[in-house]
Amino acid sequence: MDPDKSKEILKILYTQSKPYHDLIAKSEDSGFTYDDFLAGIIGKCMPEYGETIRLLDVASGTGHYLKAARESGAFSCGVDLSLYACRMARERDLSVFQADAECLPFKNDAFDVVVCLQLLEHTIYPEKVIAEISRVLRPGGSLFLSAPNMLGSNRLSRSLRGIKWFFSGRVKDLKTLPEGIVEEWERAVEPSSVNDMDACNRSNVFQAFNLLRMNDLRVEHVDTLRHPLKYSPWQYAWAKAGQRIPLIKYTGINFKIIARKR
Repeated sequence: MDPDKSKEILKILYTQSKPYHDLIAKSEDSGFTYDDFLAGIIGKCMPEYGETIRLLDVASGTGHYLKAARESGAFSCGVDLSLYACRMARERDLSVFQADAECLPFKNDAFDVVVCLQLLEHTIYPEKVIAEISRVLRPGGSLFLSAPNMLGSNRLSRSLRGIKWFFSGRVKDLKTLPEGIVEEWERAVEPSSVNDMDACNRSNVFQAFNLLRMNDLRVEHVDTLRHPLKYSPWQYAWAKAGQRIPLIKYTGINFKIIARKR
């Protein structure tokens, strides 16, 4: 696969497809978000910094987390590749900039908190994204990072691949994008019908660990649980218990990491 060609396809999708962002906004409005995580990070940072928290959302989309951050008392701004998404966010009186996550338009050490949710799987160059996040994050600042933990379709395959990736120093695992991806998105009426079709990078938690280590970011929290609304109560209790088991804790469906810049 030619990485630059795939990046161009993705750029067309994100900048030209209105249904793409409409469907993501619809999913966020349904409650499948991590507002509690975000509020916890902001609440922890406020007494530590003794000032208004400066928060950046990388790939902010239509601005759900920017609004949530503002409601938690932070000064928040976002960047997104899509002008359409930026316009939707600005209609909600949110501060956003059209920009590529690989080249953030901010000076060094500009933010106390950076949020980067469900982006790594959609970028050809995750190493550039995390390097830019580290650059604009102040020493001692916090990063909230999440993405699908693509280790396999069942517990056995996920465990075996987890062992393999534990010893790997790789930072990405690229795959070929499907033919006609832009046209498929244009026809979509539900997020589930095109779920992760644009995932060009089989992201996983070990890949994220490597990226963070390379960029002077230290992990303070990690779990690989799905969103609580996707479990029944007993399933959630069982999955949460699995987070205490050394290997099993890394084989969940989605990883959420809080890291701090040294």
